[in-house]
Amino acid sequence: MVLVANQKGGVGKSTTVAAIAEMIAAAGKRGRRVLVVDGDPQANVTVEDLGVAGDRGQSLAQTLQFGAPLAPVRDVRPNLDVVPGGPQLAVVGAAAHLMVENGIDMGTNFQTQLTALCESEAYDLVVIDSGPGDVPLLDTYLSVANYLLIPTRDDQASLGGVERLAKRFWRARKRGASIQLLGVLLFDVNPRATKRNEEVFAQVSEMLEGSGTTPFDITIRSAPAAAVDMRTLHRTAGELVALANDERRSRLARLRDKQTPSRAMWSSDPSGLAADYQELVREIVARLRRFETTMEERVG
Repeated sequence: MVLVANQKGGVGKSTTVAAIAEMIAAAGKRGRRVLVVDGDPQANVTVEDLGVAGDRGQSLAQTLQFGAPLAPVRDVRPNLDVVPGGPQLAVVGAAAHLMVENGIDMGTNFQTQLTALCESEAYDLVVIDSGPGDVPLLDTYLSVANYLLIPTRDDQASLGGVERLAKRFWRARKRGASIQLLGVLLFDVNPRATKRNEEVFAQVSEMLEGSGTTPFDITIRSAPAAAVDMRTLHRTAGELVALANDERRSRLARLRDKQTPSRAMWSSDPSGLAADYQELVREIVARLRRFETTMEERVG
């Protein structure tokens, strides 16, 4: 169970959740069963990235408040289900202190129902997207997730969000959470700005000192046109490649017929961005295996 979070918005959390979930679900001949839990009141991964209308976060809100069963939207992609986010979660976050006073434990409610759903549906991976500002919800996800992945841009505000989240991560660990830091991902990077990238990598490495992990080797390149297409067309980076190939063939056919080609996409070649996410998935899987192996050795 991987939580994707940063206490700063606009750093690629939802885009990353959708991309890695879709790629893992589609991998191999049969793929793997993946559940996305959209824990963000803004519901970006539900609505914008995956194109699902959702339930405004009602199912997840009912789970957190009352321990009701989770109700995922099934097969939004092959092997991929999603528990939608939405504004109902903001209501839950605002009432969190009242729930504590009345003995309601959102973490226990969430853990119980998520475990039951995973057992019945046999998911291979759960990826949780979180909002940047709702601390009670974030603390709940930190208490339940096994691993934390932190995307960030290279600006100081985003890196400040990493530092604030790191404090909540360690606080969750002190309270008994078993969550491990999977790594920090540099997002929206200019590959040509090598010196700046080295400086940011060093800064993030210093932040992670003592955590037992390092920043991911792969970075996600800046691709403004592809970012527009992904949100407009509700497609992930991997899915965008097939759409771009179809568009290219359509444009060539219209040119051959001496017709004016139409433009349905702004990005002409999103394959580089998709390759970044494919490499990220490989790194994530490798790190998860390493963590799981280490845990088994300690238990053994």
